[in-house]
Amino acid sequence: TIKPFIITDINIGILYILAFTSIGAYGIILGGWASNNKYSLLGGLRAAAQVISYELNVGLAIISVLILSGSLSMVTIAEKQAGSILNWNVIGMGHGGGIWWWVPVTQIVAFVVYVISSVAETNRLPFDLPEADSELVAGWMTEYSGMRFAFFFMAEYANMILVSCIASVLFLGGYHAPYPGTLLPDKLSWIEGIAWFTVKVYAFLFLFFWLRATLPRLRYDQLMRFGWKVMLPLALGNIVVTAIVVYFLRD
Repeated sequence: TIKPFIITDINIGILYILAFTSIGAYGIILGGWASNNKYSLLGGLRAAAQVISYELNVGLAIISVLILSGSLSMVTIAEKQAGSILNWNVIGMGHGGGIWWWVPVTQIVAFVVYVISSVAETNRLPFDLPEADSELVAGWMTEYSGMRFAFFFMAEYANMILVSCIASVLFLGGYHAPYPGTLLPDKLSWIEGIAWFTVKVYAFLFLFFWLRATLPRLRYDQLMRFGWKVMLPLALGNIVVTAIVVYFLRD
């Protein structure tokens, strides 16, 4: 187990993370405004609107996982997915109750909403409208150089790693292997846990780089329409279906 290496297990862990990451919108819009440049200001306004819009979808995608797990603790959510790949929330067959239980409870819809919204929230292609080179030069980072520019970019990539870690814990079993038990002795099982968690995070990060290399940039109106008229109803519908099934069919 990897538990001895967990610094702390907060009983409202995922709520704390969502609250803490929402502060980033203030830094973006203030960074654009402080540049005294119209391109930077427009980029900051775009970024703030985009982050707020898609962060709502991220939160709604996470709620359906919380309904299944019955806890806000990241460790508890990961432990509920132990056993095999069938127990992972993205598949959901480990929750029991037969096929009619499994079909609505599998969180593949929540996972897709989370993945797309996370890419938009971190301002990566094809959702990097705040940094659109053809429109806003470099967006809200236009006037920054040296360490200020480095800190902005470091924060952006740190955000990518954070959403990858959250996705690994909530949907992909966290530090648990996709097979029952461990291949190593009990005293060394923590190595296997860390290795599997790292592999899942790197796989999610690879998706970011893959999208950047393959997809074109959307228009700003398409971006906002997609977030509010497609992602939001999907996330809300998934919450309703999951809640109804958990309430009526759970043993």
